[in-house]
Amino acid sequence: MDNLLRPKSHGRSDTTPILQLTAQVTGLFLLAFAADVLVLKIVELFLAAIAEQDTFFYSAVRQQDAFAQNLLDVIKLISFIAVGVGFVVTLAFLFIRRKASKEPFKPGSNELLKVSALSLRGIVTMTVIFIVLIALYELLLRIVGNQPPFFLMVALVTASMYVLVLAYALFDYTRDVRIEYQRQE
Repeated sequence: MDNLLRPKSHGRSDTTPILQLTAQVTGLFLLAFAADVLVLKIVELFLAAIAEQDTFFYSAVRQQDAFAQNLLDVIKLISFIAVGVGFVVTLAFLFIRRKASKEPFKPGSNELLKVSALSLRGIVTMTVIFIVLIALYELLLRIVGNQPPFFLMVALVTASMYVLVLAYALFDYTRDVRIEYQRQE
């Protein structure tokens, strides 16, 4: 009789899969955030090197350098907000779909692991490519010496392109997780 009055607890079987999935998603978004910070810091150092060379020029050039730094700050803010919003939306989707679903999600599937591994590989590869690209621009800046405003534009375009490609990679990961989630239902 006592067993009939007590509700059956599902214990670890219901919460463990969603915690594993949350850990996978959190790990991927933390890696994306760290990569974003790394690339944007390198671009910031590149802009600082340009500004350092421009200290002996007239005030319009210094104003141009300050404007480029302000634009980079805006790009940083947008990228951090984009990564944060993407993370919250992904978690919200997973938890909302979990409550609507009768069966718990099984994040241990090989397909989900493959999706996460491909996304990690894509983010790391893309980050390395952009770091090498910025290093080449830095080398070109040192060779040329008298840099035109071209280098400022290149730095800002590189940062913007990285943010867009990173946002697309995270969107693609979220879409693939959602497809895998729906396939398992």
